[in-house]
Amino acid sequence: MIDMKVSEGGPDQVRDFLAMLHEHSSWLVPKRDHYLYEEVDRENPSPIVEQVRRHARSGQMRICRDLLTRVTGGSVLTETAPEFAPEAEEPELYLHFLVTRVRHRPLSMAALVADARAEAARRGARLLRTHCWTSEDGCRVREYEELGFTTTLEFEELRSDGSIWPGQVLQARV
Repeated sequence: MIDMKVSEGGPDQVRDFLAMLHEHSSWLVPKRDHYLYEEVDRENPSPIVEQVRRHARSGQMRICRDLLTRVTGGSVLTETAPEFAPEAEEPELYLHFLVTRVRHRPLSMAALVADARAEAARRGARLLRTHCWTSEDGCRVREYEELGFTTTLEFEELRSDGSIWPGQVLQARV
């Protein structure tokens, strides 16, 4: 088994993070005429690029690396859930943008979720929530369930191209 290490990410990891988002999250990039990481230096980048940059600057980005220090995954941890998630009745940590390189997906996901649980406990939050694409076969939801999450709310988001993105909010007790 390859050991993974998770630490705080910053502006230097934005390009790697955006490359993983672009590669694996077509719902964020419905029109693929350029790569997200190519927008980092633009004066007016897309909203998703600006959002990732803000998270990186504010210390909310987490980066997973293998033993060779290669970036294998990333996530964002905040104390605020997205608008589509119901308000929590207790302090929580919300896991956003859990992305990985394909060949490191299971190990990187496990490391990033373990890191999020530890950070939630450190902050005194007993609830960790996240969301994912439901997919036609439910495989993404099952990945999170295997990591200790349970399903809560199903939702639909309208994409910029007019299509609907079906999602699932999940939670885990810390």
